Amino acid sequence: MKQLIYLVFVLSFCLCVIYSCVKDKGTDPDLAFTDRALLDSCKNIEAFTYYKNDQATIYSGANGPHGTFKLKFNKIAYSALTVGGKLPVGAKFPEGSLVVKEAISGGTINLYAIMYKHNNSWLWCEIRPDYSVIYSVKKEPSPCISCHQQSGNRDLVNSFSFY
Repeated sequence: MKQLIYLVFVLSFCLCVIYSCVKDKGTDPDLAFTDRALLDSCKNIEAFTYYKNDQATIYSGANGPHGTFKLKFNKIAYSALTVGGKLPVGAKFPEGSLVVKEAISGGTINLYAIMYKHNNSWLWCEIRPDYSVIYSVKKEPSPCISCHQQSGNRDLVNSFSFY
């Protein structure tokens, strides 16, 4: 009897492992678009290029609510920028673009303001490095849109107009 129970357990375990290795996608693909998942993506420094290829410059933030900041783009978003580091007027970022503003205070990041292009629309969130959410991607409509609509027709990214 013990051998039968053991055999059933081993077979069940093997089937679970095999199934998890061959399935095409997770049971909830929207989990990739949570506040926490987007913040985890932002922390992968190698996946980003800073605004104008300059990781050292901290911008004043005088024209926005986030304060002093650094701006970075994932490879998808960066591919849409010109040699001067800006999105051309009237252009759009491609699907999968991730634009991250790292708000700096006292020399450290105190907030991530995140824009993620999903289904031809932006998901927005503001989240602290400790994962406490200020504004969630799940909240619609985004209060961010009112300021970002004044961006000079650069797909709702304001920084190009000021810096």
